[in-house]
Amino acid sequence: MSSKEFAENKKLVEALRECEERFEELFKLSSDWYWEQDENFRFTRSIGAMGKTSIELDGDIGKTLWRTPYIADSKELWAAHKETVQARRPFYDFTYQRVGADGKPHHVSISGRPVFDAQGKFMGYRGIGKDVTEREESERALRESEARFRDLNELSSDWYWEQDENLRFTTVSGGIQDKAASRPENSIGKTRWELANIIMSDEEWAAHKATVYAHKPFYDLTFKRMGDDGSLHYVQISGRPIFDEQGRFNGYRGIAKDITERIAAEERIQYLAYHDGLTALPNRSMFSQLLNHGIDHARRYNKGLAVLFLDLDRFKNINDTLGHEAGDALLQEVGKRLKYCVRQSDTVARLGGDEFVILLEELSEPGRVATVAGKILSAIVKPFQMLGQEFRVTASIGISIYPEDGQDEQTLMKNADIAMYHAKEEGKNNFQFHSERMDTHSFERLALESSLRRALERNEFQLHYQAKLDLVTGQMTGMEALIRWQHPDLGMVSPLQFIPLAEETGLIVPIGKWVLKTACLQNKVWQKEGLPPLCVAVNLSARQFADENLLADIAAILKETAMNPAFLELEITESMIMHNVDKAVQTLTQLKTLGIRLAIDDFGTGYSSLSNLKRFPIDTLKVDRSFIRDLPGDSEDKAITTAIIAMGKSLNMSLVAEGVETQEQAEFLRAHACDQFQGYYFSKPVDKDKFGELLRSRVIETNA
Repeated sequence: MSSKEFAENKKLVEALRECEERFEELFKLSSDWYWEQDENFRFTRSIGAMGKTSIELDGDIGKTLWRTPYIADSKELWAAHKETVQARRPFYDFTYQRVGADGKPHHVSISGRPVFDAQGKFMGYRGIGKDVTEREESERALRESEARFRDLNELSSDWYWEQDENLRFTTVSGGIQDKAASRPENSIGKTRWELANIIMSDEEWAAHKATVYAHKPFYDLTFKRMGDDGSLHYVQISGRPIFDEQGRFNGYRGIAKDITERIAAEERIQYLAYHDGLTALPNRSMFSQLLNHGIDHARRYNKGLAVLFLDLDRFKNINDTLGHEAGDALLQEVGKRLKYCVRQSDTVARLGGDEFVILLEELSEPGRVATVAGKILSAIVKPFQMLGQEFRVTASIGISIYPEDGQDEQTLMKNADIAMYHAKEEGKNNFQFHSERMDTHSFERLALESSLRRALERNEFQLHYQAKLDLVTGQMTGMEALIRWQHPDLGMVSPLQFIPLAEETGLIVPIGKWVLKTACLQNKVWQKEGLPPLCVAVNLSARQFADENLLADIAAILKETAMNPAFLELEITESMIMHNVDKAVQTLTQLKTLGIRLAIDDFGTGYSSLSNLKRFPIDTLKVDRSFIRDLPGDSEDKAITTAIIAMGKSLNMSLVAEGVETQEQAEFLRAHACDQFQGYYFSKPVDKDKFGELLRSRVIETNA
């Protein structure tokens, strides 16, 4: 070999060495190992090792990739890879798993290109491989984090949003388009107050701007929003400020929820709470508010007003003859005729049954009242067409005038009621103004009050008990204690007669203490007999709830009777807690410290602010019997009952349906996840002896 040839050969060797060094550097930078396969896809060469797994790949020589000890992946994954290499196509970042020297699974990524000779004959594959476990785990953690975020967002809200330091939207993701009918891109780059579709008052905007300019968090901001299609939506948003590591304000992030359906349900409940479901007229609760407002107005401006108490004559005969459906249709028509007889500023309400009441305001002279009353009687007596028949009814009307016949709601209503009964005594189909000679009724009331004061001393009260049952298991879950008065001369006096009188006179406080003590003692007796311990419910009156000694009295009774407070539930009405919300929250919280349960009785008949419900530490909602009576046939009752159950469930409250009388009612309630029921379907209220027998029989059935 000449010196020239030697020198050229040396350059070639040096060039080859440098090429191999570059190849090795590139290989180290881009992968963990290099590999080659023959035309049958068997490994023929492997340089390097599987990175952090430290697996030597010599054991793969002579095997195809799918014959190496990989961890089973999906068949579809390998089928796709085989299809690729059999078609002599390159592949990139094919990822599978195999066990490393540490005994743990590792993610491996390989890429390869087919090799052909000068004649185009397929010679195999060459490629690189890399341990990508850290990358895959990191991506997996990111995916899981994003999935958790999506789940949390979907569970707690409808969409997610972000704003920059200038309070302009940068991100709006989630269901804003589906829920609020608004495209997310319409918000990007704008502040909330630059969005034309948001409806808020100037005062609300000012308050919100003050909050976000101060970089404070905000919660449950509620406003109206117009969808792109013109639909109106109620939206509730919450947001928190974002700060970087140096404490610089970077904007806001938050969530939003379309609460249109909830608002509609609340408004429906609100409407039904103050309107008669049959006639759509104001009910007793709303009439009470309107009458008190009218009295205040009349007193302030020296005006007069009148209350007309109307009762249909012999309405029961219509129900008995033609059925309740015809009776309901008649009541609806009566409501329409009454509204036609008065001014738009006057009020017509239905108290229940066939009783209506009319409020006439801005009276300049009493003669107008007689004119209206006569007009009403003429309208009522006109023929009705029902079920293809023509028939007539009449009405009796009693009238009281402010201020002559009373200066408060109770007195005016009482005197109008007295006058109405006098109209019936005068032959019906007439109206009577209240007068002093009608107050014989008051003497009867005084006699009843006198007897009521001595009833406790003479041990004339007794308790009856009505069972509560689980709608799923049918097991007895508790009972409600109900007071009864066995009068020595009058016989059994209805609670509807003496409870209002006891409330008005203040006698309800000592009577209520007697009820509570007696119920606790009787419950202890049943427990000592070995019967299953059940929770006994006792009603609290408005007077008791407002009594300053309530907490001390209950604590003393629990101590005296050795009653476990967990087996006592106090029932209160909606109107009691809504009269003064803050005071009610304080009282209920104090009661809860004793360990007793709390229930709202007759729920749905007078609730005035659903947003306050979550402030009260309530365990149980009792759905009023008026919503249960016509289930499952009445669509309005179905809607309101379903809404109340859903609302109670969302607040983790137990639901009890009152007045359940049929299997169909029970099945409807069970299907809509109501928890318990009480009513004649299982048992009417019975005395302590019969209820004890009922308890013992249920134990025998359970053990049988």
